[in-house]
This record gives sequence, C-alpha cells and structure tokens, in this order.
Amino acid sequence: MKIRGISIGYLTVVAVALIALLAPVPDNNRGNAFINLVLLLTPVFAIFFLLRPVIARNPNPVSQLASDFREHWHKVVWAGALYLSLAMSLEVFSGIKKSIPFVMPFYLDPFLVELDRKLFFGTDPWRITHALFGWATGQIVWLYNAWHMVHIGLAVWVAFSFNEAQKIRFALVLQFTWLFLGGGLAMLMASVGPVMVGDFFGDRSFDPMLAVLSDQAPSVIMVKDTLIDTMDNPLLISGISAMPSIHVAISVAAALWLQQQGSRVLTVIGWAYAAVIYIGSIHLGWHYATDGMVSAPLVILVWWLAGKYVDWLQGREYAIALPAPVAEKEPG
Repeated sequence: MKIRGISIGYLTVVAVALIALLAPVPDNNRGNAFINLVLLLTPVFAIFFLLRPVIARNPNPVSQLASDFREHWHKVVWAGALYLSLAMSLEVFSGIKKSIPFVMPFYLDPFLVELDRKLFFGTDPWRITHALFGWATGQIVWLYNAWHMVHIGLAVWVAFSFNEAQKIRFALVLQFTWLFLGGGLAMLMASVGPVMVGDFFGDRSFDPMLAVLSDQAPSVIMVKDTLIDTMDNPLLISGISAMPSIHVAISVAAALWLQQQGSRVLTVIGWAYAAVIYIGSIHLGWHYATDGMVSAPLVILVWWLAGKYVDWLQGREYAIALPAPVAEKEPG
C-alpha cells in the first residue's frame, strides 16, 4: 500500500490540532463555539458540492457527481479533516488567550510603551496615525472590525481550496499564528495594549487618545470595557492580548494567500488591507507599533518554511507494508 506525500501534510495539520488539545487550558475557558460552527456549516458545503454539477449545467449531473466523488473522495475526506482540525486549533487559541491573565499576569506594557517611544523619537505612534489619518477614523474602525469576517473566511477558503499544497501550507501558517503567536508567545509577553494600559497599570499618558476615540470611535471604548468586564466569564469569546498582534498576523497571512492566487488585483487588495490593519491596530489603541513588527515577519518566515515543507512532500510516496493474510488450514 502506498500513501501520497501530500497526505503526510494533512496528517501534520491533524496532529498539530490533536497535540494542541493537550494544552493545559482551564476547563472553564475552553468552549466549543468554533467546532459547533464547523458542524453547522458542514451541511452547507455538502449541499454546494452536491449542486456543483447542476450549477455547471452538466447534462448528466448525477453521473458527473458520482464520477467526481469516485475520483476525489479522498480529497473530500481530507478537506473535512483539515477543516475540523483548524476549528480545534482555533478553539484552543481562544481558550489560551482568555486564560492569559490567570496564568501570566500582564506585565510587559511599561516596556512596550517605552520601546514604541524610542522607535518613534519620543512620540507615541498613535499621535502620528491620528495626525495623518484622523480624517479616516470611521473607515478604519469599519475595516478593522471586518477583520473577523476576513479571519474566518480565510480559514474556510483555505480548508476547501482545490490546491492541496497551498491548503496544507496555509493551514500550518494559521495553526502557527493561533497556537504559537496567539497562544505561547502571547502568554510569555502578556500585555494589554495602549487602550487598556490605564486600566491595568494606572498609566494616564494615553488618556488623550481615549478622549479622541470616545469622540470619533466610541465603539472602541465600549468593546474595551466589555473585554475587561468579561475577563471572568467563560461563556463569552473574548480575551485580552496585545503582543504579538494576531490582527496583523492574520491580515498578513490573508495577503500571502491572495498573492498565491496569481492575481495582481487580489495581491494589491491583500497587502493594502494588511497595511490598514497595522495602522488601525495603532490608531485605535489596540496594539503597540511593535506588536505588528513582531508578528508580521514571523508569519512570513513560517509561510516560507511551510512552503519548503510542502514542496518536499509533493511527489513523494511512502510504501506501507500490510501484514499478509493468514492462510486457513484445510480440515483433516
């Protein structure tokens, strides 16, 4: 029996998800929201698969569907396994993020505040973004909030892409982003971000930013207060973390994904959106400038390494020796 090298890639994604489930996340911080979402959406994708020949106006849709399934059934199974693995990984990330202050109390903000000021010649970066883009604060809020749809949409697109190599590559990138950046590194570098530094550290130097946001983007202040108020509520998907920026990491991953589609228009859209998210993360006070400076290069590095891994797997086959059947003894 032979197994395709690319199947090892699928197994890698599944293995990462199963290992992630072993993470010591407190039970009250681990929900099933994303897994339930997968189960809810699975029939939608199944119906779409069944209707594909009809949508394509195939003269014999039933026969075409049977032929497609016979030829691609293994890809359908792997796509489902990968989709569920991504949901499991995202679930663990959510639990880890929510448990950060109970495992590693926030401590890094004073250092990050000073680091930002040194990098920007004594000025808080938010002052620069508001000087340049203060006229577009409303649009920045809208695009920043749309990130959540981009995030989930990217995961779904990756899982059900027909390009197996890119599917596995970006599934590994997403798992790295969620589990290593948003989980392990966020835990080690526990921080809350400029918009909350006054609440947790008594640093009032960002009060002018809060005053501007209260006037131009009151929803930011409302979300900030909700995140703080629900820190102890395990039923809500929330959590506080600044360094490294997962918003920037995912937007860079989305830009890389669009770039791989081979369209100049999609490439420009992807990188423009990543730039907006980076600027918005500073502009709206959710992140220090250094948060995105850390996450973006790491995502690009892992994207490159994952590409090398998938290239190495492609074209390989592995023989698996199956035990020979035991011959039955004839009676007598």
